[in-house]
Amino acid sequence: MQTPLIIIVIGLFIFWGHFLSGVFERKGVPDVLGLMFIGILIGPVFGLAQPADFGRFGSLFSNLVLIFILFESGTELKIAAIRESLRESARITTMGFMSTWVTVTLLCVFVFGVPLLPSLFIGATLGGTSSAVVVGLVRKIEVKPKTATTLIIESAETDVFTLAIPLAILGLMLYGQIQALTVVTQFVSSLVLALFIGIAGSFLWSYIINKFPTLKATKFSTPAFLFILYGISEYLQFSGPLTALSFGIAIGNLAYFEPELLRKIIPNQSIILPAGEKDFFSELVFLLRTFFFVFIGISIQINRMDWLLWGALITAALFLVRMLVVKLIVAKDTPLLDKAVISIMIPKGLGAAVIATLPLQRMHMDGPIIQAICFSVILFSTLYCVGLYYLIKKDISLPFYALLFGKDRNTHSLEGQGTAGQDEGLS
Repeated sequence: MQTPLIIIVIGLFIFWGHFLSGVFERKGVPDVLGLMFIGILIGPVFGLAQPADFGRFGSLFSNLVLIFILFESGTELKIAAIRESLRESARITTMGFMSTWVTVTLLCVFVFGVPLLPSLFIGATLGGTSSAVVVGLVRKIEVKPKTATTLIIESAETDVFTLAIPLAILGLMLYGQIQALTVVTQFVSSLVLALFIGIAGSFLWSYIINKFPTLKATKFSTPAFLFILYGISEYLQFSGPLTALSFGIAIGNLAYFEPELLRKIIPNQSIILPAGEKDFFSELVFLLRTFFFVFIGISIQINRMDWLLWGALITAALFLVRMLVVKLIVAKDTPLLDKAVISIMIPKGLGAAVIATLPLQRMHMDGPIIQAICFSVILFSTLYCVGLYYLIKKDISLPFYALLFGKDRNTHSLEGQGTAGQDEGLS
């Protein structure tokens, strides 16, 4: 495609994203569907573009999207809400990942006849949730701040599982050996050190920005420093998304993290993001999200209907298992609406798609089926999620969830209420 046409298409995508966002606000129809639909038409249907056409930019672009979305979400989280939801998010993250891993593995082995190691790889790859989808949807519905925080933190925490474990299994698939100590070490270091880099980076950035006041006048100095922290974390094979999230949380709550000794050296009030910079981040996140979901649609390459159907069935099973996990894990006094939303927030994103391509890139014999099943689950998990989300938002499916989780006095219609309550809870 010629450069002028590419520029025209970019402009059309931006207008399409704004149009769908307006439809989302007025009608409650998620914009994710429209964006993915365009990507599917451009890619798998008409073959106008392929993921390979983006080269290295595709992976870079997906990382940029996650960086900005997680950072913006972190700056809006109240530390009190984080402390309240940390235990629950850790429990639902662990149980959610393990239940997905076991469910997918059993289905692949005993129903679809996939070998054990590839099945374990598929289950581990699909064990997480997509930060971009979760953050985009949870902020459009009026759930408690604790619930929103739990889901956002879960989407970041699962990144540790879905990186360390599939890569360890891939080593066994390719070389026939695996070291359990290596897996545990990678898991702990990825979690702890990624958080350390993010929080320590906030102190360092506070010091730098006070030493060089001209940096305060620019809107892209904080993102530039965020890129550096993310890159360092990823280069050291830690979790870059967790670093971005913890950096945002620390900047938004620096007074909470800052020891008394550092408080005398680094004035925390100067690091608070001004309203103009927050608006800049919001617009940038909107722009990146638009192209992110189009790119996901382009990346969905399904050539066999049987593999496509397998993905649809696996996804349905995962949503059923998620409801059971919510019933067992989530506190009984949690509002019905919040339980319903938690039970559907398991969309799989581009991170899973990237991991799913590794066996094929390494020329493993089961690479094609691994990639096809994972891509199919990514597609259907997003479709199921936004479809069920729409039914919940319209109060259509809440009676079903009341039968499953029990009624409460907080069940109410959200029609016309917008996101005011959510914005107050996360600001």
